[in-house]
Amino acid sequence: MKTVAIICEYNPFHNGHKHHIDQIRRELGEDTRIIAIMSGGFTQRGESAVMDKGDRARAAVECGVNLVLELPFPYSASSAELFARAGVSIADSIGIVDLISFGSESGDISALTEYATLTASDEYEELVAELLDRPENAALGYPCVCEIAFNRLYGEKNGITLTPNNILAIEYIKALKSFNSKIKPHTVLREGAAFNEDEVVAGSLQSASAIRKELLSGNISVLEYIPDEAKPVVLDAIRRGAFPCDMERLAPAVLSFFRLSPSDAGENFHDAKGGLYNRLKSASLEADNISALVRLSETKKFTNARILRAVWCSFFGVTSSDVRTLPEYTQILALDGIGRACLKEIREQSRISVLTKPTDTFGLSDTARGQKALSDRADSIFHLTRPRPVSGAYSLTYTPFVKKD
Repeated sequence: MKTVAIICEYNPFHNGHKHHIDQIRRELGEDTRIIAIMSGGFTQRGESAVMDKGDRARAAVECGVNLVLELPFPYSASSAELFARAGVSIADSIGIVDLISFGSESGDISALTEYATLTASDEYEELVAELLDRPENAALGYPCVCEIAFNRLYGEKNGITLTPNNILAIEYIKALKSFNSKIKPHTVLREGAAFNEDEVVAGSLQSASAIRKELLSGNISVLEYIPDEAKPVVLDAIRRGAFPCDMERLAPAVLSFFRLSPSDAGENFHDAKGGLYNRLKSASLEADNISALVRLSETKKFTNARILRAVWCSFFGVTSSDVRTLPEYTQILALDGIGRACLKEIREQSRISVLTKPTDTFGLSDTARGQKALSDRADSIFHLTRPRPVSGAYSLTYTPFVKKD
């Protein structure tokens, strides 16, 4: 019997995620235990999640995940490298994971591993830094510069393109190697719509981007692309005024922050350096929502995701130290009967704190307590993105969803 971790967002849980879970069990056995390490309220692309982490975790367990642990903020809203590093750190630290599984456009674990190994070299990293500093490359995105560096050093024989899921796959493998982890990487070929596709296309496997876009516009017909087991969770969240969550509801607070903050504060915030903070501050005087703030801050150097991550790092006061220090805790969000057995083993072997109830916070180390406090602040603000906002203390009293056998 294998235990597999999936580092994920499930924003929202859809048919493609169910396909991933089903494929893992087809390949490794129906008794495979699956642990999801899932983002909190703010995601790797810098957006707020469309649904509260508790509801997303419940949907995941209803659809076959056995245990959901949290990848807390700010790791959840970090670059691919730091997002992957934190997620792999949690998987490695809990002590029971055999494999980490991820979707990829490649589907070839050998090719991805070779790419990850080659790009972990000092020679490669130095060439990427050199190319990024050249003015003629200012219009190129980071993935394009990385591909140029790889091809210059190693040729194009590998065949890996730096598409979104391949990038994360490579970072997961790099992180496993850097931790000297016994966990093995495993990939499932991504099928259906492309990761960044924001329109509904033919077929049953849509991108999360397209589903979110339709849900935020009020089109709940896209629930047909969500597994039947997850639909009651979404409908219940709609009934409670907890869905869909929309970061634009935070626009007055975010714009006020940038308009009122001092001009010299930007060097303190992760992802906001290099003049980006001052661009955001200047753009905030003209913008009337968060999307406009991002659009007015755009340059060839910064992607939209990077700009959004800079927004939240600035707003919540996140420093580079906050995201580069490995997580020393995780929180249980949902589980079933098999997940309870996993939890028992984790309690015996874990090298980090695993919280199951609010009072567990009192037993945390000073570092972990600080990490939890930062994540709790982000959660308290996230709940203002709901159609019907709730108390900022909501997450402080959260208890895991337990699926009945």
